[in-house]
Amino acid sequence: MKKLFFGLLYWAGITRFAAWYNRRRIVFVCYHGVTKRDRRRATDPTGLHVNHRRFAEQLDYLSRRYNIISLRDYLSARAEGRQLPDYSLVLTFDDGFRNFLSVALPLLLAREIPATVFLITGNADHKPELNLDNSWRPEDDQSYLSWAEATRIKDSYGIDFGSHTCSHSPLLSLSIEEMVRELVESRDELSRNLSIEKPALSYPKGERSQMLADQARRQGYCCAVTTDRGANEVDHDLYSLGRTLIGDDDDRASLAVRVSGLRYWLAYGRDRFSLRSSTTDSRQGRKASRDVGFQLD
Repeated sequence: MKKLFFGLLYWAGITRFAAWYNRRRIVFVCYHGVTKRDRRRATDPTGLHVNHRRFAEQLDYLSRRYNIISLRDYLSARAEGRQLPDYSLVLTFDDGFRNFLSVALPLLLAREIPATVFLITGNADHKPELNLDNSWRPEDDQSYLSWAEATRIKDSYGIDFGSHTCSHSPLLSLSIEEMVRELVESRDELSRNLSIEKPALSYPKGERSQMLADQARRQGYCCAVTTDRGANEVDHDLYSLGRTLIGDDDDRASLAVRVSGLRYWLAYGRDRFSLRSSTTDSRQGRKASRDVGFQLD
């Protein structure tokens, strides 16, 4: 039903209007993995690993409709007060699965599309590169980039890297000491292995709060991204940058709805309606209680 609805919005041109309305905002897109599996793994029911053919189609759509820039360019423009082109979009990948190297990277390079990969640094070990031809293997969907592989990707292809913390633990469930350790150790690992002194941060599980933002700023991160829907205003807080999640279920219409900002509007309207309904129900419930109380009296 949702796909049908998104399709109607797309073919009616409403997504194009939403994209135009948000054209001066910066869209951040979040992927996780890209796979050559023909069938989705049972352990990936939500389709975080996008089939490589669908991913190529998504890249082609984004390339036609948006100006895809690097996170580095976005931050430079912010620092310099420079205006970015309309329809600017930043592409990011969370977790650092090895299929970024074996599947996603060749498709990005063929289209000259920049990207940022947020590594779970505790998963990036120091093993040598054993699969030097970079061909995809099924285990790439569950294994992670090594430091040697990340170094080669960064130095040879200009891909940016950031932190997804050490262990991908939900930070808000940790003590302050544990939270700081996650941020500091991941930052130091990126400095030691990839010579990145002020990395960007991706909050695990999409969690965010003012406390997390303050800690990210205090621990020397240059910015932090969430998984909140919606595009970012030019002066958006650098430590609560929103991103749009894209998965294997997203066909062209669904992708268009998500990156245009229309999905955010729909969700906002739904939440406002739900809040209003719950408030009305609560008021009616209180009134009913008073009525019952009066009758009992």
